Amino acid sequence: MLRLRTFGGTHVADAAGEPLGGAASQRRLQALLAVLAVAGDSGLSRDKLVTLLWPEAEEERARHSLTQALYAARRALGADDLFVTSGDIRLNRERLTSDVGELEAALANDELERAAALYQGPFLDGFFLPGSVEFEQWATAQRQRLEDRAAGALDRLARAAEDAGDVREALDWRRRLAAIRPLDASVAVSLMTVLAQTGDRAGALQHARLHETLLRDQLGLDPDPVVSSFAARLREPIDWQREAQPAAAGATAAAATAVLASPPAFTPTLAPPTEVEPEPEPAPEPEVAAAALPVRIADPDAGPVRVVPAPGRPRWRLGVAAAIAVVVALVAGVVWWRREPPAAPVAAAPRLEQKVVVAPFRVTGASGSLAYLRDGLAELLAARLADDSSARSVDAGTVLAAWRSAGLTGSGEVPRDTVVRLAERLGAERVVVGSVVGTPSRVVVSATVVAVPSGEASAEASVEGPADSVTALVDRLAARLLVLGAGEDASLSSQTTGSLRALRAFLDGQAAFRRGSHAVAVRRFEEALQVDSTFALAALQLARASDRLHLSAPRARAIALAWRERSTLDERARALLVALAGPRYPAPSSAEEQVAAWERLIDLTPDRAEPWFELAARLHHEGATVGIGDGRTRAITALRRALALEPTYVPARELLAQIDASQAVDARLPLAPFLRWRAAVVAGDSTALRTMRASLAQLGPTNLRAIAMASQQDAVALDDARRAVRQLAARGGRPADRVDALLAEHALALNEGRARDALAATERLAELRPGTRGHLRLRVLDALYGDGRRDAGDAAALTLQRAADAAPAAEPTARAIQLADVCVVAHWRLARGDTAGVRRAVEQLRAEPLRVPLAAPPAAAGGAACAALLEAALAVERRAPDAAAAVARLDALALTAAVSDDAVAYAPILVARLHARLGDGRSALGAVRRRGYQVAWPRYLAAALRDEGRYAAQEGDMDAARDAYERFLMLRADPDPELRPQVDEVRAALNAP
Repeated sequence: MLRLRTFGGTHVADAAGEPLGGAASQRRLQALLAVLAVAGDSGLSRDKLVTLLWPEAEEERARHSLTQALYAARRALGADDLFVTSGDIRLNRERLTSDVGELEAALANDELERAAALYQGPFLDGFFLPGSVEFEQWATAQRQRLEDRAAGALDRLARAAEDAGDVREALDWRRRLAAIRPLDASVAVSLMTVLAQTGDRAGALQHARLHETLLRDQLGLDPDPVVSSFAARLREPIDWQREAQPAAAGATAAAATAVLASPPAFTPTLAPPTEVEPEPEPAPEPEVAAAALPVRIADPDAGPVRVVPAPGRPRWRLGVAAAIAVVVALVAGVVWWRREPPAAPVAAAPRLEQKVVVAPFRVTGASGSLAYLRDGLAELLAARLADDSSARSVDAGTVLAAWRSAGLTGSGEVPRDTVVRLAERLGAERVVVGSVVGTPSRVVVSATVVAVPSGEASAEASVEGPADSVTALVDRLAARLLVLGAGEDASLSSQTTGSLRALRAFLDGQAAFRRGSHAVAVRRFEEALQVDSTFALAALQLARASDRLHLSAPRARAIALAWRERSTLDERARALLVALAGPRYPAPSSAEEQVAAWERLIDLTPDRAEPWFELAARLHHEGATVGIGDGRTRAITALRRALALEPTYVPARELLAQIDASQAVDARLPLAPFLRWRAAVVAGDSTALRTMRASLAQLGPTNLRAIAMASQQDAVALDDARRAVRQLAARGGRPADRVDALLAEHALALNEGRARDALAATERLAELRPGTRGHLRLRVLDALYGDGRRDAGDAAALTLQRAADAAPAAEPTARAIQLADVCVVAHWRLARGDTAGVRRAVEQLRAEPLRVPLAAPPAAAGGAACAALLEAALAVERRAPDAAAAVARLDALALTAAVSDDAVAYAPILVARLHARLGDGRSALGAVRRRGYQVAWPRYLAAALRDEGRYAAQEGDMDAARDAYERFLMLRADPDPELRPQVDEVRAALNAP
């Protein structure tokens, strides 16, 4: 009997439980089996399967692909009767069972413990099927549904144990539930309650601190008041073990009630806050921390105090949302959804403590046929502003009831102070007042956002259009109000999106970026693009935020998306995109063109802080790449100019503190822990370093990545790089986060000369991203440029060679992977002297249309950049008469991360080697130094430093040689035995007279 595993991993196992390899491990086969396993005995139609698995193919071709897939699955698993195909297609359960099918059956039979045992992790965790967005959406929905069902079973088991008085068993179930739902306040309070009842009050408080850290780390949010209030109760001198043992829900409700009785000091505003959110205080890492990740986001509507929103839903204050949710549950919607006029006067109406009231619109002077818009526009606009992210509005029915109770039922104009007083009684901070003027065919709708209680106008907007397109007009009006209310330039509304949900997420991201919360900004911009993938401005800002976090994969995808839709951007935004991507993107530009693109930012808007900051960021990260020797000095000058224009601009303050170590560290900066660590390293402050290291487990990924990168690139405190990388690896998270953590491990292992550990990291990458062949490409490149295992590189190249030489793949993602293989195999062939094979690769890469790579696989170089590198190398290998000119042309290119992608790791090494082969040592030295700083994981840094030292010594620059060699030896302090002779050789060169 075969068995399909889908929870916590994906594979087909034989009767002994061993995973099947070969064709049985192919992704599309596993996807087909997973879809049918979820469908169960009902099966699925061929049309549905085709839509999920081959959405891009023509109908006839897709049906043929399905027939082939069914045949291939039968053959791979050795079961001719694997499927039942009469009518809809379903799995034959006598030949193949599945954990997902067994879990559904266990829940149907109320076998809760069996269901809990079957759920070993997220459904299809880390599973990726190239070329099918529909499958990804289906898998995401099923992953959430099955997680909800498993969480429900664990909660029922915990409650049953609590009712039976078995707190130890209840604790086990609560721990498992917290591992699945680490961000859920009700789950946290329930676990804390049981921990306290077992006498582990310290553990309960530790979990509260963990919950607080995760909210900040994963969502950029303040501590949840429900959890904070309950933690405060736990600190009181009460013997919890002797208290009655309440049900978890009761404990949560009690904590929530306490919060509602004494609300937190939180005053929301229409514009996102500008203050910097501090890094959370260090807290001991509780036992549940490792199990609590990866983080999963759940639906807030599943229970009265669920505080974790579904993916893509805006989330401004989960604590307030939780408190409101409890109120809703208690009053059963009497206040929230009431549409009839209240019996009490409006002055006695409950304060709903929300942000925006939309008053009935004035229609005086408009056509009588438009009278319905008085209340109608209030309803429509309130619905659009009723969102948790930036402009949450009071329910329109409550507002209209208050207006009627005040006797304001006519169509005449209501004095603004009266409107403001009514809004204040409803507890709002802003009130929208507006008017309608027009004819039965065309209308002008105007609105003003007025502050409460001052009555000052903070934003005004108007729209004009056909009277029969009121919904579209309201969408445009809401967008303009949101943009203006967020403090953005009015022109932004013309280049944003038709989706208000995407716009809100974008504005949240903008606010987070300005206050230096780049991780939060990345998530918000990604949310906006999930809703509207054509939102160029969101993609551009995602690229900028990813750049600040040194996240190469999301940065590359964001630049690609923005470039595809660049026609929707205004001149300033297009100039910013060109500065990031390069004028000839996706092909490399010349260094001169790239520098001119950076400087154009200042030419367009010299009086704004943002372009000066962006110029500084480019100089800091890639100044060396374009041959600017004094990039650091020029970056500091640009940042000081930015701060002279806008002293509170947090991104500039933070970058200046990174570049200029003499700057005092502002504890409010998101990167303050990293900056304190660096200051302690520079000063040799062992006490401060001990303190920092003790709190390393509490740091977010932004600070951990910064420490891991800086310690390698600056060759200092390598032990801290190892600690930071271990923390990143332990966090789990989304598949993309886990891939990044693996690449971090891989890079550090190579730089330290641990080739076997680097190879092991590629093996784990194969498990996470098997269909992309990224692990094979890394092995080849490691052997060529990073002192990796030569035998592993050769074996990987032979495998890649078959894929590279196959017929061009038709599906775009598969073709992108194939071209990445073509590039890497050509580098391997170059090292073997196979010039004919290299020439074919160059021709293939040059002939390929310059497609915008929306989903570049791991270890994939930009096609045009790869062709440029190979073409110059081919000229040198063939000893062509124009070889020197070819290398000079290559060296004049700006091989930035945006166009080089993965080649940024090895391009300086290769270009330098080409110069050296031509006998130009000085140019070789200059080329190997053109390495970016914190643009990606520096996996071949040690190899580059060794080459730099050798070139410098050959040119007689012994000071530069010593500096490079010393940094190399810092990185290679304890290499694998086979690399020790190399280290000894460098040490001898360093000590030579």
